[in-house]
Amino acid sequence: MQVLLRYAIKVSFPAIEEIVSIAFIYTIFLGAAVGMKRSEHLNIDFLLKRAPPGTQKALRLVVAAGTALFLFFVVREGLGFVGDSYTQTTTYLDLPMSYFYAAIPGSGLIMLYYLAKRTCACIRSGGASEGVEGGHP
Repeated sequence: MQVLLRYAIKVSFPAIEEIVSIAFIYTIFLGAAVGMKRSEHLNIDFLLKRAPPGTQKALRLVVAAGTALFLFFVVREGLGFVGDSYTQTTTYLDLPMSYFYAAIPGSGLIMLYYLAKRTCACIRSGGASEGVEGGHP
């Protein structure tokens, strides 16, 4: 639309770039949450597959705990970032920048939810099930 406005009609609408930016940011962070739901993130499971079943469960729980710790950090720092950026506004739309940054803690919370759901399923199933690790408990 921006190209059409700029070259065909000779009118520019700079706010479109801000709209595209916010859409891009939300697409990235919500896409990360979808990846967590489907368990499609990068997974290095060379040692996990070679470990005995009891050890596999323990390793999965350690990885889940580490991931949860990281996501808690993302949510906590993201909330601080959102609060600190509320007084800053976008150039053309005059929206608080915190609307852009809210995608960070929001997606972190969604990812924590899916991680907890998958971890509970892993604990209930004994932890050795490949379907639990693959996102299909």
